[in-house]
Amino acid sequence: MIQLSYISSVYHPLSTEELVSLLQTCLTNNRRDGVTGMLLYGNETFLQTLEGEDRVVDSLYERILRDERHSNVKSLRRTAIQARQYADWNMGFKRISEVALSDVSGLIDFSEKRFTFEYLADHEEDARRLMDHFSSWDPLLRKIEERDEAVRRMQAMLSHARGCVQIATLVMESVAAAGKVGPLEDEHLRLCDVALKALRQVPELEAQAGVTAS
Repeated sequence: MIQLSYISSVYHPLSTEELVSLLQTCLTNNRRDGVTGMLLYGNETFLQTLEGEDRVVDSLYERILRDERHSNVKSLRRTAIQARQYADWNMGFKRISEVALSDVSGLIDFSEKRFTFEYLADHEEDARRLMDHFSSWDPLLRKIEERDEAVRRMQAMLSHARGCVQIATLVMESVAAAGKVGPLEDEHLRLCDVALKALRQVPELEAQAGVTAS
């Protein structure tokens, strides 16, 4: 099993609709292929870590290198691992902002404007600190013994449920921001439908994982 981290830049700023579509694809494919990881996005820049079987992760990275949406791709680290750092996430996601960066340990002077391909390519330690910080959202499941098959199934279901919540959150943040500057348009209503569909999956996934409401 390996962990691979890379940075890339995209040709144009991604809309909320494009980000939602990307996350939906990642959640589906990564769950199928046994891939976990985290994706950070800001300033037309991706910082991503992927974990899984060597062949699967290397093949996924080769597809990323050929993806025409990217203008630059640089591998930061490829290392063998015994346990997953991002076991909680089929694909965790965070859109970088000053608020998101406010409590990142060791990056007191790091600002949103520094989240660029050029800066991260020259400051790989800062990139590592960012990824380490956002891997620590949910330490509880990471402590559970992975050898238990029932626990692994529960973990996979909850990971997918979290992804659905992330998609809904991304949509609602964008719609709320748009509503502050003008009337909402049809595209915002379509995005709300996407968010609702994602949220409606969560109770079913939790039930499959054996989670009950308190």
